Amino acid sequence: MAISRPFLLAVLGALLLGVTVLAVQNARTTSDNDATPAVIQTQAAPAPADSSATSTPADTLRAAFDLSDVHRARFQANLYLADKTTARISLAGAFDTTGDSAMPRFRVRAEFRAAGAKAAGGFVSLGDRAYFVKGDTGWRMPALLWGPMVQNVSKIGFHPQTWARDVKSKGTERIAGVETEHLVARVDAKAVLNDLASSAGGSVNERAIRRNVKRAELDVWVAKDDHRMRQFELQLLGSRKRGLRLEARLLDVNEPQRIVAPAHVRSGAPAGAFGGLAQLFANGVAGATGADTSSLKALTSPNPGRAARAIRKHQKVVILFGNARGLDDRAMIPVIRSVDRRTKALVLTDDIAAVDRYGTLPEDLAVSQTPSVVIVDRRGHARLIEGYVDSNTLTQAVADAR
Repeated sequence: MAISRPFLLAVLGALLLGVTVLAVQNARTTSDNDATPAVIQTQAAPAPADSSATSTPADTLRAAFDLSDVHRARFQANLYLADKTTARISLAGAFDTTGDSAMPRFRVRAEFRAAGAKAAGGFVSLGDRAYFVKGDTGWRMPALLWGPMVQNVSKIGFHPQTWARDVKSKGTERIAGVETEHLVARVDAKAVLNDLASSAGGSVNERAIRRNVKRAELDVWVAKDDHRMRQFELQLLGSRKRGLRLEARLLDVNEPQRIVAPAHVRSGAPAGAFGGLAQLFANGVAGATGADTSSLKALTSPNPGRAARAIRKHQKVVILFGNARGLDDRAMIPVIRSVDRRTKALVLTDDIAAVDRYGTLPEDLAVSQTPSVVIVDRRGHARLIEGYVDSNTLTQAVADAR
């Protein structure tokens, strides 16, 4: 059975979310504790100066994932999936937790190739702002999604130091010019998949794990000088050579990193395969943090563009801005449908979170509550009606607009 493109997109979205979780969790812990930033916060104390004399391999492994003194670095990761067809998913980026911002700056670019399918794109955080990025073009992530990610990320469990069992040392090796100790361990597959699922707002079926994962192994290379992780490889092996292999490496530790906003910022969301990835990522953020998914609809809604084109053509436009949870808002749905049937105006319905994407028109009218109806006449003049209104009254208001 070949690996499907939707599945690969889902895995890539989960990996992007995982990188974001780690970076944001670092800043969240720093803000809460007023302590040194940590890319992965753990309970383990730093290893002693002579870890070989006083620590077991398990102690060294636990300390390796405490990166509290790693403020800046580049990272690379590759995920390989095998099921007759082999797929490769690659991540590359950097993070920087220095500065006054409560949030770290980080960037990550991802791509996958498998069975003729291909998708690529990235994500950038500048602290209070975050963007989906492709090339030098960016699409800003709605604040209603990004804000809860920052506020609630501490509730998300991602604890690689708890995955290992039966840790052993295989001696020393050089990784990217750094002398390291190579540790190997058996892995609790359930703990790994539960952490990944938790980061994406889901859960893992234990029976499915036992059926599909026959063996799980972890290799970690720990720097001899500072006892911090430099590289790790995780393998989940199943029957018939099916499995998953994740490789990751830290580079240029504590060296300056360039993380900037995209040169060109567009409204809405990217299209094509990367657009699908962006929606999966945003859904994962919403699921993991409990954010209102209506903000995702605001990100992807085509209605602002439709309204702008109609206004340029001197058509009448009617826009209902609502909130799916509001009683009056729900009562307005059949009203707006009636207006659509009874008039020749372009009638649109959108979430209030999308109001910023309609340019200055709603801002000039001070659209801030729901339900609100904006009526634009053929000359481009707009009128605002707030609160519930019956279909006859609204139809007449549209007819009166010249």
